[in-house]
Amino acid sequence: MKHISAEQKRRFNIKMGFDTLNSLISNNSKLTSHAITLQKTVEHITKLQQERSQVQEEARRLRDEIEELNATIISCQQLLPATGVPITRRQFDHMTDMFDEYVKSRTLQNWKFWIFSVIIKPLFESFKGMVSTNSLEELHRTALSWLDQHCSLPILRPTVLNTLRHLSTSTSILTDPSRLPEQAAEAVTRIGKRSGES
Repeated sequence: MKHISAEQKRRFNIKMGFDTLNSLISNNSKLTSHAITLQKTVEHITKLQQERSQVQEEARRLRDEIEELNATIISCQQLLPATGVPITRRQFDHMTDMFDEYVKSRTLQNWKFWIFSVIIKPLFESFKGMVSTNSLEELHRTALSWLDQHCSLPILRPTVLNTLRHLSTSTSILTDPSRLPEQAAEAVTRIGKRSGES
């Protein structure tokens, strides 16, 4: 009797195991053969392993990207002058106004210039914050330093990529390029209004 009871228990456990597998891998409640269930289980496990590998690879790539960005930030911070660049807020605003007016003027002549202005705007901002015009010698020194820190290809590539990514999400350049001239004109008009308010 003990042998029969043990055999029944073993068969029951096997049946429960297959029922559990069936519920995990099948969307319907139809009974399938053990062979089909095992085959589907193998396929499901293989798929999960592939997905896990993809997630791990993406996580590794993101970690590497974060480390690279952090290293770039630290490198840039170390190169910045300890006391900052002696430039007044008024000078900042004047340079920005001149840049905006130039972008507006050129864009109204050719709307494509607006796209170029969006790409170079981060460079202008870094130039404005780093290059000093207190003397010819200081202008020469800080301009060369700015070129080294902000105009090398390893620095320009991610800057341009981020700008293009922003353009693709904030304009219709991917969905309806024909609207770009109108959007460029609207953008420089808003610049003019901001300058007038300030």
